[in-house]
Amino acid sequence: TASDGSESHLVLLDTEGIDAYDQTAQYSTQIFSLAVLLSCLFVYNHMGGIDESALDRLSLVTEMTKHIRVKAGQGDAESSLGEFTPSFLWLLRDFYL
Repeated sequence: TASDGSESHLVLLDTEGIDAYDQTAQYSTQIFSLAVLLSCLFVYNHMGGIDESALDRLSLVTEMTKHIRVKAGQGDAESSLGEFTPSFLWLLRDFYL
């Protein structure tokens, strides 16, 4: 139950990594797109510090979002896409200063 008294449901969805070695790029893109469309919060789970390879992978995430389209004829496409875009959280695991 939320603070305003309304009932809500929580669904946790865990998917494979973006660059799974045993899957095709098309498969990874489809799984990623489905997960993003079903989510209100996207957690980018990263092991280690922020380095060039981490930024490259994050770049891959942004490229994959280009595959998500909003149905034409429903107002401004960019503002409509904002309704379906989840919040983003970059989780750094095993990171120390």
